[in-house]
Amino acid sequence: PAGPDGAGVDGAGPDLRLLPGGVAQATRGEGVRRGVGYGVGIKNICFSEGFDDYSTARVRVELAGDEPHVLVHTAAAEVGQGLVTVQAQIARTELGIERVTVAPADTAVGSAGSSSASRQSYVTGGAVRAACVAVRERLGALRAAHPGLSLCEVLERSGPVEETREFRHRPTFPMDPVTGQGNSHTQLALCVHRAVVDVDVDLGLVRVVELAAVQDVGKILNPLALEGQIHGGSAQGLGLALMEEIQVREGRVLNPSFTDYLIPTILDMPPMRLSILENPDPHAPYGLRGAGEPPTLSSTPAVAAAVRAATGLDLPRVPIRPEDIALVPASRP
Repeated sequence: PAGPDGAGVDGAGPDLRLLPGGVAQATRGEGVRRGVGYGVGIKNICFSEGFDDYSTARVRVELAGDEPHVLVHTAAAEVGQGLVTVQAQIARTELGIERVTVAPADTAVGSAGSSSASRQSYVTGGAVRAACVAVRERLGALRAAHPGLSLCEVLERSGPVEETREFRHRPTFPMDPVTGQGNSHTQLALCVHRAVVDVDVDLGLVRVVELAAVQDVGKILNPLALEGQIHGGSAQGLGLALMEEIQVREGRVLNPSFTDYLIPTILDMPPMRLSILENPDPHAPYGLRGAGEPPTLSSTPAVAAAVRAATGLDLPRVPIRPEDIALVPASRP
């Protein structure tokens, strides 16, 4: 354990785990400087400039034993962002039925586009919501035609109720080739980072001491998954600032494995403070804003700016290598 200045609480000297380079490096705290930097990122959400951006969802309500059951089917790829959970949440919210299964993604139901541009919660969430609304309206009509019957009794009489819907966001347009202006994006997301770093200017080693992020997400759908996305995007941005670099010589990749292509681990990530803002987008399903990619845009420049502040160097490229800091003229500020 260490105190706030990095010294061991027993007074035996600095805790090497909290110094640039960690226990595997040679620094003992000499030449370590602290810097603070900020980064702002604005990210377009969904596909832009007139692209026909949509997703498809099929929702089916049927009896499973003596309970109603919902099956949600889309082609949207779950890549760790929590989309399967969000689809189930939307179905429960719109239909009021607890038992929900999200079928494996399959393009037989229709396209969902790619899991990129932080778009799946927007377009696939919108499609699931639209299909659920259509199913709910049909169920409402069936129950109105058979007053006094429960939902299970209605489903037993009518059989499964199923609807398929496509969802498109509001139109976008290519930018004017002369003025460079135009309504080219359906939505923009904003994230701001502050980074605090310790830099050993003699060895060129950097440790990120803290990251803090403020992000406008429109509307929170799943708090835990959302925080995970911001943490993950911030970790990726830290890696791009200090570690990740594909090295190529004469067309040959020199670091083709994770032995040599370094990505942040839990030991590289500092404590994070999040401030999540909700300013709903009136055009988006539930007012949400895509949240996965914006943190990657602002965390990298925040870390780089903090290293610049600590060293007084321009550092015009990322990742910042140790030699970019240590192997500079003796006239370093």
